[in-house]
Amino acid sequence: MALSRPLWLADLSRQFKRHRQGRPGWFVEVMRERLRIVSDELPQHPDELPSSTPKRRSVTLATPPGPATAAAALAEACGIFDQVMAGTWRWPDPLAPGGSNEASRLAPVNLARLRMRLRQSVIGERISDRTWQRTYSPYLLRLEQVAAQQAWPEDEALLTALLRQWPANSRSRQMAHDRARALWKVAGWSWPEQITAMRGNGKAAADPAGVMGFQDQEIEELRERITRSRLTAADLVAWDALIVFGLRPAELKGLELRQQGRTLVAVVSHEKQNSKGKVGARIVPAVPPAGWPADCHGLLGRWEAHGLPDGLVALPSPGEGMAQQLARLHRQKAAQGQLRHDLTPYGLRHAFALRLGVDLGLSVREAAELMGHSPAVHLNTYGRQLDRPKLLDKVAGLVASR
Repeated sequence: MALSRPLWLADLSRQFKRHRQGRPGWFVEVMRERLRIVSDELPQHPDELPSSTPKRRSVTLATPPGPATAAAALAEACGIFDQVMAGTWRWPDPLAPGGSNEASRLAPVNLARLRMRLRQSVIGERISDRTWQRTYSPYLLRLEQVAAQQAWPEDEALLTALLRQWPANSRSRQMAHDRARALWKVAGWSWPEQITAMRGNGKAAADPAGVMGFQDQEIEELRERITRSRLTAADLVAWDALIVFGLRPAELKGLELRQQGRTLVAVVSHEKQNSKGKVGARIVPAVPPAGWPADCHGLLGRWEAHGLPDGLVALPSPGEGMAQQLARLHRQKAAQGQLRHDLTPYGLRHAFALRLGVDLGLSVREAAELMGHSPAVHLNTYGRQLDRPKLLDKVAGLVASR
């Protein structure tokens, strides 16, 4: 009579299946007192003759079997699966330094195991799984890809090669540095301080022309394309809210519109979390583009009749949904006019900021208050464009008075 699997192995298999999101054809088993993964999706071994027929292959884990090591075995198994799916997993070379299944400290399999440990330590406690997938996983998977390129004798050499994947002082390089350092902390490894200088400040060189905002004629072209498309009246309300109130797309969540005296206002309740705390609720008056009627084309009535699109507002990031809509509008054959393809939904917020400063002449502090960020951020983002018209007028006046 066959012996049943021990409980720890059955539980390990269930958790491994959950990580694979039910993808079939992968198994964890004990063979000759060693744990191994069996799957026909493992790549061909370098010693095998090429074959188009699927073949079940197995790879032995470095982690020994047993209930005390089940968590480490799960992390190693999930790491191998992720690398196979990403196309970066390679069979260990027994002749290379640190080869064999007991891989060297900086080998991809060990880094993958650490990635799973880091994930388990931050998911739920500090971040959501979605945040992990967006801001942690891409950088750590890139680290494993770089580690698979060769044997790395020193931490500094591997980390230098990793960070050089992104431009200096870019936000991406800063993120990669911080995620790798978190991994080293989980492992208990000493962080090479020489690498810190490569982190940069996360601020890429600013575009000399400043931020990319919609021009008034481009806003009109955008609205015309929306009306010609399959987007609904509720979608147009959402876009108009971004235009006349300068909202972040995420601020469509919980948004209310009301008439306050002669002014249409938006009551923003969505809180934005940043490194300096939360940005709370605020009231923003409508500041439409030049030539718009005071009621912003009957925006309050349209909002009361159609509301905002439920599917868009329910998205974790409405901005991503609106970016997809804008991409489809870019492909639409226009009867007249063109939209710049590098414009994004956030460009409507930039246009609003410039209307506050250039058209209305509000101070930096006043404009920042309406937009929900600090005067320093406002000045750093829009200062050059806000000062340019005044500077040109001043120079012209001085030249004329000579």
